Amino acid sequence: MNAHIRNGLLTALVTFMVFSLQPRAAQAALADDLQNLVIQAQDLDSRLAAISLNSDTVCGPLVQANQAARDLVNSITLVDESLAAPLQVDEDSLSALDELFSVGLSLANEGLRLSVDLQSLSQLANAITIKDGITATLQLSDDIGTMADRIGEMADKILVMSDNIGLMADRILATQEIQNQNILLTQQTILQTQTNMLTLVSVVETGTNDLSFDKLVVDGQLLAARMAAVLLNPWTMAKQLKTVALDVHNFLNEVTTTLTPIAQQTTTSTMYINQTSLTSLANMSIMLTSLSTAVDGYVIAINGLKAITSASTLADSLKSMLQLSADIGIMANRILEMGDQILAMADNIGMEADQILVTQQLQSANVAMVQTSILAAQEMAISIIVARKL
Repeated sequence: MNAHIRNGLLTALVTFMVFSLQPRAAQAALADDLQNLVIQAQDLDSRLAAISLNSDTVCGPLVQANQAARDLVNSITLVDESLAAPLQVDEDSLSALDELFSVGLSLANEGLRLSVDLQSLSQLANAITIKDGITATLQLSDDIGTMADRIGEMADKILVMSDNIGLMADRILATQEIQNQNILLTQQTILQTQTNMLTLVSVVETGTNDLSFDKLVVDGQLLAARMAAVLLNPWTMAKQLKTVALDVHNFLNEVTTTLTPIAQQTTTSTMYINQTSLTSLANMSIMLTSLSTAVDGYVIAINGLKAITSASTLADSLKSMLQLSADIGIMANRILEMGDQILAMADNIGMEADQILVTQQLQSANVAMVQTSILAAQEMAISIIVARKL
C-alpha cells in the first residue's frame, strides 16, 4: 500500500515537472529563434557597411546584398509562422525584438548610404551600369522595408499570443514604443533612398492593375463604413468585435491576394505606372486611415464601458481588438510594400517621378497615422488586461 502511494506521488510529481517545464522550453526556443534572427540581421548590416561602390563594381555587391536580405526576410517569416499560442514572453525575447528593430533601422541607413554613393557615380559609370544599380538599390530598399514590416508583424503576433501580458506589461509597452519609432524612421529612410534613385531616371511610364487597386479602395471604404457603424455595448461587445475582427481579416486576405501576382511579376516583367495607378495607391493609404479612425472610436468606447462590462466579455473583446489592430497593421505594410514593388519594377519612371514622390510621402504619412492608432489600441488593451487581471 505504501509502495503504491509512493508510486502515485512519483507519477504526479513527474507529470507536474513535465508540464511546468514546457512553457520554459517554449520561452527559451522563442528567445533562441529571435536571437538567431538578430545575428543574421547584424551579419547583413555588416555586409552592407562593407560595400564600397565604384564604376566597376555596382551590380555584383548589390545583387548579393539583395539575396541576403531576402534570405533574412524568409528566416523571419519562418519564425513568425512557427509561433503558436499560448506564448510566454520574457526579457530575453523582448530584448531580441528591440535589437531587431534597431538593426532594421541601421539596414535602412546603409541602403540610404548606398543610394548616395550611386548618385555620385551617375556621371562616371555608363548608363547601363547605373540603370542596373538603380534597380538593385530600389529592390534592396524594398526588401529592407519588407523586413521591417515582418519584424513588426511578428512582434504584434507575439503580443496577441502571449498569456503573461500582465506580468510583462511595462516591458512590452517599451518594446512597442521602440517598434513604432524605429519603423517610422526606417520608412522615412527608405523613402529618401527611393527619392535619391528617382533623381537618376528620366523616361515616361504608363500604368496597369488599376481595376484591382480601385476595387481594394472601394472594398476598404465599405469595411471602414461597417466598422464605423458598430455601436459597442457592454453586453454584446465581444460578439461585435469578433465579427469586426473577422471582417478585417477577410479584407487583409483580399489585399494579400491582390499583392501576390504583383510580387510574382517582379521576377518576369516590368510594371508601367501612370497617374491613375498612383492616385489609387494614394487612395488606398487614405482608406487605411478610415479604418484606423474606427479603431480609435473603439478605444474610446471600450474605455468608457470597461467598468460595466464583465471580465469574460472584456477579455474576449480585447483579444479581438488586438487581432484586428494587428491585421490592420499588416494591411498597411502590404499596401506600402505594393507601392515599393511597383516602383522597383518600373524600368523608366521619368515624368512621373514627382507624382511618385508625392504618393510615397502621402502613403508614409497615412501609414504612420495608422500605426499610431494601432499602438494606442494595443496600449489600451494591455492596460485593461493588467488593471482587471484578465
